[in-house]
Amino acid sequence: MNSIIKLGVSIAAVAIMFTGCKEEETPPVIPTFDPKSVSVVEGDPALVTILTGVGEFTVQSAPLSVATASVSGNEITIQGVSEGNAIVTVTGRDGGSAELAVFVTQRPENTPIPSQNHVIVEEGGSAATVTITGGTPAFEVTSAHPHIAGVSISGSTVTVTGYSVGTTTVAVKGADNLSANFIVEVQGDEQIFFGPDKTQFGNGDKNFEILRSHTIRKGVYTMVGWIKVEDGATLTIDKGTVFKGTDYNYSGEEVATGSSLIILQGGKIMAEGTAEEPIVFTSAKPKGQRQAADWGGVVICGRAKNNTTGGVQQIEGGIIGAPHGGDNDDDNSGVLRYVRIEFGGYPYQEGNEINGLTLGSVGRGTTIEYVQVSYCGDDSFEWFAGTVNSKYLIAYHGWDDDFDTDAGFSGKIQFALAVRDPRIADTSNSNGFESDNNSSGTDATPLTAAIFSNVTVIGPRVQDPNFQNVKDTYINGYTWGETASSQITPGIFQAAMHIRRNSRISCHNSVFVGFPVGLILESDGTIGANLNIKNVFFADMGLIGADQNSTAGSWSGDISANYFKTPALNNRWDLTIAELQLKQPNSKTSPVGTTYSPNDPTANWGPVAGSPLLGAAAADFTGLDAFFTPVTYAGAFASDSDEDNWTKGWANFDPQNADY
Repeated sequence: MNSIIKLGVSIAAVAIMFTGCKEEETPPVIPTFDPKSVSVVEGDPALVTILTGVGEFTVQSAPLSVATASVSGNEITIQGVSEGNAIVTVTGRDGGSAELAVFVTQRPENTPIPSQNHVIVEEGGSAATVTITGGTPAFEVTSAHPHIAGVSISGSTVTVTGYSVGTTTVAVKGADNLSANFIVEVQGDEQIFFGPDKTQFGNGDKNFEILRSHTIRKGVYTMVGWIKVEDGATLTIDKGTVFKGTDYNYSGEEVATGSSLIILQGGKIMAEGTAEEPIVFTSAKPKGQRQAADWGGVVICGRAKNNTTGGVQQIEGGIIGAPHGGDNDDDNSGVLRYVRIEFGGYPYQEGNEINGLTLGSVGRGTTIEYVQVSYCGDDSFEWFAGTVNSKYLIAYHGWDDDFDTDAGFSGKIQFALAVRDPRIADTSNSNGFESDNNSSGTDATPLTAAIFSNVTVIGPRVQDPNFQNVKDTYINGYTWGETASSQITPGIFQAAMHIRRNSRISCHNSVFVGFPVGLILESDGTIGANLNIKNVFFADMGLIGADQNSTAGSWSGDISANYFKTPALNNRWDLTIAELQLKQPNSKTSPVGTTYSPNDPTANWGPVAGSPLLGAAAADFTGLDAFFTPVTYAGAFASDSDEDNWTKGWANFDPQNADY
């Protein structure tokens, strides 16, 4: 009997133990709405977006004599029936429910009457017509979300054109200001815009795949998550469009890290802005609060050759599922023209950050020109192999390197400007140029053999008479009145040109000023038949050259300096920045000091008349092919005039205070 009693007690104890370990049930999520209540005219429809809650949702309206309701996904359609008040109860799959108040007002006499309350069109430009009866002509029509569906009117006929999957409300207003609404539903295979105002690009998932081609109409959008344009899809972006990178969805939930636009192998981007209406990728934060690493960047992966074993490698930045490399050096990934990329460079981990513009094995069929990268948390531009050529590039106030080439990149670049902020440098030591053949320094082919010409790089030493190449105390990541990035560790400045690990890049007809070191060739093995630093001006360098990557104040060695001074190369190193006679090369108001010092709107990096950078003797295009435009000046600009300033109109050197 005692054994039976003991067994019963044991079983009871175990039961109690398991009961005590039972997980607490998750409470249901209460749906919330935008708008929080609805006013609608009898006979008209209205749209409501469900912001929170667990789908799939059901809706029930009472009384039905006042308003009816239906739901599709997270959108509720309310139909006003007759004057009065109604309640729509919305219930999620988890049982969470909430009530939406609906107020239906009497329809005034002579209100326009659309022939349809719910119009369905297909995305990609298909059209439908709606006839207006009653009302007082002439009519005006507006679409609440014109990037979803556009509208126009001729007489009493409204033409609706579908652009992107989603819904929008169209308002028809008569000359007497009486109006009516109808709903347009744009159908298709793939939705790319979400949220109450349909301006969230991406659904908020960490990976959002775009499988078919889309055209994004001019507008302002938030970009959430890794948005990947897959093989066979083309993303066309209208001029003047603005994307704001953020890790928060339209409900305010943090759903991603390092949100980026990623063009995968076989995908294309057609981003063709104009000088008057550039395309902008920037931070979602308000002006005055933006900082480097607010979001990721723009990444393009192609199928040109690289020197990785096997010919295919994964793109940098912690982005999963973005390989690049192949055997097609003529590969075409689309067009970037008149594009700005601001406040990107999210650090996935130290040494594995997303760059402003990352180009992985991109082929020469791709067009890249008039692109500015500003305040990037890593390199402004980085080419991992490929053959793509570029003109008119700007790297402005970035953290790490301005132009970084490796993995066998052999493209050509002409007309480029880089300007440093004296207080911003990266923990890895910041350079104007950094170049490697590969991470191991082998002679694997194709060699990194990019050719640059007509580059102007303005370093930190010439922008503050009190400059100190000391991290934390002077180089602290602040930009005088702006917010330091909490995601990035400050470092020091190093070289105008850091060429290492068997790289064979070349630079012609260019000017570099104000770095601790002018040229670092880490080993004499880097100097080969494909390396030419020719017709290059150094001014106000701490050292002309050094032979190793080291810490501030301990650079040494003669190989690099002796190479730069080779008479046949026709380089100059004996001038000051004042003697170069650039119009106004300081990007910060001077003196800088340690308090607020805004960007200087008078900055002008063009040479004035009489500058040694001008004239036939300053430039030599011998051996350069037809890609390069022969000019009679060194550096990025022909003069200090507006006519010769190719940054005018589209570039922005104060994006912190831009209104978007």
